[in-house]
Amino acid sequence: MRNAFAVPFVVLIFSTMTAPVEAADKALKEADLKALLASGKTLQLGGKGMGYSGTLDLSADGAGTGSAKTDDGTVINISGSWKIKGDKFCRTWKDLDGGKEVCETWRLTSPNHVDVFRGKEKIGANSW
Repeated sequence: MRNAFAVPFVVLIFSTMTAPVEAADKALKEADLKALLASGKTLQLGGKGMGYSGTLDLSADGAGTGSAKTDDGTVINISGSWKIKGDKFCRTWKDLDGGKEVCETWRLTSPNHVDVFRGKEKIGANSW
């Protein structure tokens, strides 16, 4: 009888040890992005070693406002709109990227942090 409990216990321990690794470093899908941003969200942008840091308020109605400061002290104001298109977060900031829409893939690296990619190029990081 003792062995009957050993196998499920070992499986349970192995499952809980590997689950966080599987959850990390995955591209957020459309449903994940919608659930994350459904009621709006304040994001922390960049951070140590990224060359910039700031905050961005995303409202549930698709507006975004905030600012970031580069390591050299330059302040970048952010305002415009955002939406989810398939598995991408698409944004159009008035004073960045020539006012053109940029669609990003967000890769979850921990429960409250994503690395941001445009194509295969990492262009930033967000946390909340």
